[in-house]
Amino acid sequence: MFIKDFARKKRIAKNEFIYQHGTTVKALYALRRGVAKIYDAQQTLQGIVFPGQVIGAEELFSEHYQYSVQAATEAEICELQNTHFYHLSQITSSFTHFIIAILSRSAREKQQFISVLVNHDGVQKVRGFIQLMVDINREYGFEHNILELPLSKKELAQLLGISQSTLSRAFDTLAAQGKLSINKKEIVVLDGPDDEAVTGAGEGNRTLV
Repeated sequence: MFIKDFARKKRIAKNEFIYQHGTTVKALYALRRGVAKIYDAQQTLQGIVFPGQVIGAEELFSEHYQYSVQAATEAEICELQNTHFYHLSQITSSFTHFIIAILSRSAREKQQFISVLVNHDGVQKVRGFIQLMVDINREYGFEHNILELPLSKKELAQLLGISQSTLSRAFDTLAAQGKLSINKKEIVVLDGPDDEAVTGAGEGNRTLV
């Protein structure tokens, strides 16, 4: 309850930056609605953020942001100012555990994404990414059987480190296998996850059967 009292909700327009590389680190953010894109200092796409996920946890060690985060859609964030951290730690002893849990979850999700990226097979890489979207949305209580692709195909291919033609072939293969259907940017997952088919990324990262 104390954390909710200190947090501030804010609406972000599409293409607006939540924060930019080089600016002063001042807050921790939770994405309540929408999707955001993460860019490095060279403006290379490094990742995406889904509703429920925390933004900026890995930036807290630094005085200035090392990455830029831009809203890919209209979004809503919950902002917790760094200046409130000390006050919260004095009010409630559970705040430290709260921060540790945030950092731990953020590290786990990044490791799961790395597990997708290191797969050399294009179809498996795309399938793993879609399943990761499913798992994250399900874990945070959002719709996970119908997904809105948050990136253009060019951006998604860049993010996954594959060509656009490889991405298109992977989508066609997965559709032919009855794993999913695609209508423009909407992906309908037709085949659920196999609870026994767990990848090496850790608990919660499962492949489509």
